[in-house]
Amino acid sequence: MTAPFGIGAEVWPGLAKVAEEAGELLQVAGKLIATAGEPAHYDGTDLRARLVEECGDLLAAIGYLTAANGIADEVAARAAGKRELFQGWHDRELARRAAGR
Repeated sequence: MTAPFGIGAEVWPGLAKVAEEAGELLQVAGKLIATAGEPAHYDGTDLRARLVEECGDLLAAIGYLTAANGIADEVAARAAGKRELFQGWHDRELARRAAGR
């Protein structure tokens, strides 16, 4: 029997993978913050490339989790609303800067 939360599990399949991938994305984000956004990390890795990889991995894990648990439509609707909200924040910030405030 597959452990709960793993891929193929009977209980919330894919949840463990989402947690794992989210942690990996957080690690890359922390490194980018520590380098003030410089993608060349001291260990020789390209943080931009790693950010792209980890974002893709997390999106894939979320896609699996939501599909496997029958919540894909609800999550997509929530994500669309949040994306619109974030874009509004971004647009307001750009307008504030352009106005010199």
